[in-house]
Amino acid sequence: MSSIAEETGGDPSAPPELVGGRFFEHVRSPRNQGALAAADGRAVGVGSCGDSVEISLRLHGDTIVQIGHVPRGCDYTVACASAVTDLAKGKTVDEALLLQPEDVEHALDGLPEDHRHCARLAVNTLGEAIADAYRVTIPSDPGGGRSKDHAHL
Repeated sequence: MSSIAEETGGDPSAPPELVGGRFFEHVRSPRNQGALAAADGRAVGVGSCGDSVEISLRLHGDTIVQIGHVPRGCDYTVACASAVTDLAKGKTVDEALLLQPEDVEHALDGLPEDHRHCARLAVNTLGEAIADAYRVTIPSDPGGGRSKDHAHL
């Protein structure tokens, strides 16, 4: 695991894909960081590099109303996890499932080729967390709220 500062040697003339403004915003102040205690869905994905991302989410009806992430890895993994949760929050499940790694890359002003797998890791883990929500939740009322009720599964 390396940091951007290590990779660029703190060099301000480093290639822009390594030091993009929105990328650094997500690294310095990750959005939605932390696991949700009473999540409807949760997943942990492990990338080919060994980094991992945990994503937890809460739904109201079919809308992602809260989402959190716990990244374990390099700055690229942190930024991608932050960006995917930022993109998914407030979206319907169907909209969130349409997110692609390229959407994460765009939200970060690009990623170097050797770190694009971090965007795939984040998007795939989001999909798994959504799938988990539908494995463990059932409609609790006609108003669209959801409730965990393992006794009926």
